[in-house]
Amino acid sequence: MTGEPVAPTAAPGAEPDLDRPRASIEERARRRERLQAGRDRYTALLRSLQAGREVQLARPGARFRVEWHPVLRTLILVTIAVLVLWFGARAGLDWIRRGQLTTWTGPDATVQSGQVLQGCPIVDAIDNPVFPSWVRWNGSIYRYSGWKRPFMGIDRTAGFSESGYRTGDLHLYLIENTPDGKSRDNVLLWFEGGIAGVEYARTPDCS
Repeated sequence: MTGEPVAPTAAPGAEPDLDRPRASIEERARRRERLQAGRDRYTALLRSLQAGREVQLARPGARFRVEWHPVLRTLILVTIAVLVLWFGARAGLDWIRRGQLTTWTGPDATVQSGQVLQGCPIVDAIDNPVFPSWVRWNGSIYRYSGWKRPFMGIDRTAGFSESGYRTGDLHLYLIENTPDGKSRDNVLLWFEGGIAGVEYARTPDCS
């Protein structure tokens, strides 16, 4: 007969679940809110990706905590300690070197050299890690000029003569092929095995 409600029927072979209670209005509302929140997050993520903006994975203002590996921390501390020791040793050696006075071997003990010369500021301003700042020869002070001249030894380079003085591998030679060399206003200091020597200029203001 038409117009009368028909009761729902279960699937063939299944018994109707008569014991399941119907969800209350509040429970259905909470379910809708959870589903809506999930859809809102997905929609916001999709819009950010489409707009090419960076997606924040953490809350704004949140702090990141860096976990240091024990071995890495030890390596960093050891590296810092080595650098401090190296710079300290270098500073100590430079301080000792600046206070040294070297007497050269030769016909007599009148030739000397050093890094600092009291009463001679033009020499004290020179700071070379290899060559001395000044050398005393023939009663005069000669200062490091920085001018380099090709020289590979007295037997391989013409225009120079022996002075007879040396300290270790550092030799003092006389220049015979320039006016300043012939007048002994300049002399040459050369390390054995080098391809050039350095001229030292006479400094009358220092003694």
